[in-house]
Amino acid sequence: MKLIHGVKLVFFTVSLTNICMSESAIATPQSKLVASQQTLEQLYYQRDYQSIKEILNALNRPLKIDEQLLMLAIKVQRDEDDADDALESLTNEHQNNAKVQYWAGNLWQIVAKNSSMFSKMSIYSHYVKAMTKAAKLAPQNARYQMEAAKAYGQPSIMGGDSDKQAPIVAKLLQGSSQFAHIAQMDLLQNTQKESEAIHYATGIAQQYSNNVEIVERAAQLLWTFGDKDKAGEFFYQACMLPAPIKEPYLKWSAACWYSVLFSDNGELSLEQGITAGKKLLAQSSVKDNEYLESLELYAQLLVKARQTANAINAYNDLLASATNKSMKRKAKEALKKLSK
Repeated sequence: MKLIHGVKLVFFTVSLTNICMSESAIATPQSKLVASQQTLEQLYYQRDYQSIKEILNALNRPLKIDEQLLMLAIKVQRDEDDADDALESLTNEHQNNAKVQYWAGNLWQIVAKNSSMFSKMSIYSHYVKAMTKAAKLAPQNARYQMEAAKAYGQPSIMGGDSDKQAPIVAKLLQGSSQFAHIAQMDLLQNTQKESEAIHYATGIAQQYSNNVEIVERAAQLLWTFGDKDKAGEFFYQACMLPAPIKEPYLKWSAACWYSVLFSDNGELSLEQGITAGKKLLAQSSVKDNEYLESLELYAQLLVKARQTANAINAYNDLLASATNKSMKRKAKEALKKLSK
């Protein structure tokens, strides 16, 4: 799995049975599924793109702007050929819509990460422009302000402006939003204030021990400054919290993934890694690459822990679900060894 230090791309999976569907999310007499916008966005963050497309394609009307955003986001996530052009078009068409700009900012990051090094820097500038515009359009939205501060903290070659990051963070800290603490940790990382960052992250993660986003960000910050043992503890702490919805779910699933990874590397116990992996996989219904990579690492932990029966079950699931030839081959080899 490709890992970017400080960022985990993906892990949006969750069981559809855990999603609170609104009363409108029921079959019509024509057997067409109708869902609220909140439910659709929940499905998006859980990476159930096919269900979203089926629901929206069944509507006998033009798509609303929020629904257009979802269809566009799926294009970007699937790295379709015209995704960046469609993103630029929709962003330009809705210059004064804060939500469009916020989503565009997040989507431009994905486009950039999927692009060649030659074009990556210029694409990141689109991310900075969209995210900071969202914050200007919605000055009372603390999440947008946090994300704008983070965007300004990017290198100038990527469109960032570090002089504009600190004032946003300072203003957020005057209020009571959880996002102020995440923005402060972003700033401490960007300014490389290691001792202050470690002290702040450790304290704030303990103070907000039930907040997935804060605890996960603290873990990332500690990892950045080399304290992998403490980072592993906080990743595990975040993973053990109830799985949240929408954006916070991304941080929760990232925390669970890192818990499994840190267990495999020895920073956490095998028992902790297995518990985290089991919890993450239990939330999954979309068996895509991210799910399969999680399952594969989970199976490896089970082998290390000498839980042979559970390991065989995991590898059989991997063998049945994987389409990648290399992954199938490894599963077959593991099952052969476990059967001796």
